[in-house]
Amino acid sequence: MNEKIGLLYRVSTQPQETDGGSLDVQKEMGRRISKNLGLSYMEFNEGVQSSYNIEVNLRPKLVELLNEIQKKDGLRKVWVFNTDRLGRTSQSWYSILKVFLDFGVQIYIGEDFNKPYDLTNSVDKLVIGVLSLISQYDNELRRLRSIIGKRNSLRTGNTYLGSTIPFGYSVRNKRLIENTDESEYVNDIFRMYDEGKSTKSIKMYLDKQLDIKPRRTEFGWNLGTIQKMMRNTLYVGEQEWAWKEKLPNGEEQIVETIKIKTPALVEKSLWDRVNTKMDLHLRKVHRKKTNNESSLLKGILKCNKCGLTLNDRYRESNHYYGRCTEYKWKYNGAKFNSSSCDISKSLRIEETDEKVLDTVIEVIGESSKLREEYKIKNLSPKWENEKENKKNLSRTKKYLREKKKELENCENEIVQIEFEIRTGSSSVSIGEKLKIKFHETIEHLNKEIERLEAELKVYSNSKGWVNWIENMAKGLDKVKSSSNESKKVFLNKHIREIEVVYDDKIKSHRLDIRFKYPIVGDIFQYAKSGEKDNKGFKKYEISDGSTNKVLEMPLVNYRKKQNEKERSKLNDLIIELREKKGFSLQQICNDLNGMNLKTPTKKKWDKPKLSSYYKNLKEQIPKK
Repeated sequence: MNEKIGLLYRVSTQPQETDGGSLDVQKEMGRRISKNLGLSYMEFNEGVQSSYNIEVNLRPKLVELLNEIQKKDGLRKVWVFNTDRLGRTSQSWYSILKVFLDFGVQIYIGEDFNKPYDLTNSVDKLVIGVLSLISQYDNELRRLRSIIGKRNSLRTGNTYLGSTIPFGYSVRNKRLIENTDESEYVNDIFRMYDEGKSTKSIKMYLDKQLDIKPRRTEFGWNLGTIQKMMRNTLYVGEQEWAWKEKLPNGEEQIVETIKIKTPALVEKSLWDRVNTKMDLHLRKVHRKKTNNESSLLKGILKCNKCGLTLNDRYRESNHYYGRCTEYKWKYNGAKFNSSSCDISKSLRIEETDEKVLDTVIEVIGESSKLREEYKIKNLSPKWENEKENKKNLSRTKKYLREKKKELENCENEIVQIEFEIRTGSSSVSIGEKLKIKFHETIEHLNKEIERLEAELKVYSNSKGWVNWIENMAKGLDKVKSSSNESKKVFLNKHIREIEVVYDDKIKSHRLDIRFKYPIVGDIFQYAKSGEKDNKGFKKYEISDGSTNKVLEMPLVNYRKKQNEKERSKLNDLIIELREKKGFSLQQICNDLNGMNLKTPTKKKWDKPKLSSYYKNLKEQIPKK
């Protein structure tokens, strides 16, 4: 067996990584140790990780190392530059220590390769534990000294705290001063946005300026940086520094705040106008996003011929699932020929969602298989004695509390990850991957909580049979009154996909709903022999049905659905203006738009629309 050693690298701050060398030093030292030991190596480079409160679940590279240790014939030797590279909080350290102990891992620290720390040895285990606590204490002390140093510096009137100098400023004697070469561009940013220019236009303008450049990159201005600058009160001479400490329950407590006065580069009135506009824009984007997420079948509807997904479209007066020809190629990995597809008409979102949801509820409600599973899993009475039943009831309540606590912790972790991404202490790519994992765990926990709550209900009602068909029907009825998100979860739980075909001859869409299970038309049958089970009930079997359910969606003529009285008044007015008063088509359009009368499709009138409408109207008027 070719034994290997795991080399774990990490630095605490960005300057350590980029200014010279701590990671390079660690790599050189680790590889030298592996060479001296005559072992090949596996490297686990964590890059920049904060030196304070790093938990195992937020360190993917460390998790990879632990996974390699737990494999059969996996890593049994690990090298680190210092014990604090493994973990600086007790919770992290004990999690890692358990894995190391379980698999007999030897730890090499720093330059010493002659005598590893053997965690199966009580003395070594004690020594490395003490070293870890000392390292943790040292780092905590260093962090507090840094914070207190910043606080004392601010109290003496200094305004620069180190790190990156904000754009528009320079530093003199630890104080921010106006950088006249840059401050005019700061004003340009605010002025241009106030005049209606987009942040993209501002970025293009800044990228063309040769005498300035952004602080953190040489590859042009970032849209997020520009937006962050426009939100920063620093530019109106106001800034607040806060000393924050994390409590054991995960909450943050503010120990002290200091108001900092800086040179104002932008007028307060201009800053206020810009931030008001940004707030309005964010609300508009949020509304649009909310609308776009309100359809139930996005990602489920597919064209029968080319396989393209029918994405939802939200227009001011029309909400529909787009045809294949409307597909945005930039979001599609492969090229499909949609020119020959038959879907020439779109599906209205509201009507389609409602009809599909009703159909799925109906199929599930009539399925013998699902009703039987529901009865057995959730509502069958328990026949244990009263003492045993109380024991089970207590145990289920305990498990339920634990799962709800786990769920709360996972949700808090997602908030923490988002916070670390925004503050820059965690990279976006790693943060997003971690959030996906936590969301998957949350989905699993929600299912487990739902199961336990149903089980709790069973034990609470164990003294008699429960009307399980009625309960199931109530559960299905609740789906229709639930949130759109809950409806989506319900549909995705039971539907694999829906294939769409459009028949132009009968002006109708055919929706082929593909269920995940053969529950369409399944059959409940008692055994012909009349045999009974050990409880005295007749034996029975349930035959599988189909996985497909076809649904017809005829096109709806919305013009005919317009209020008849309003339609009649509109027709009379057009005939009067055209035939009695002799108005031109353009004059009639002007009058109708002036009275805020829309077309049947809720649009403004123009000559082509009016000409077509009037021609159709004349054909309907009986000739005298």
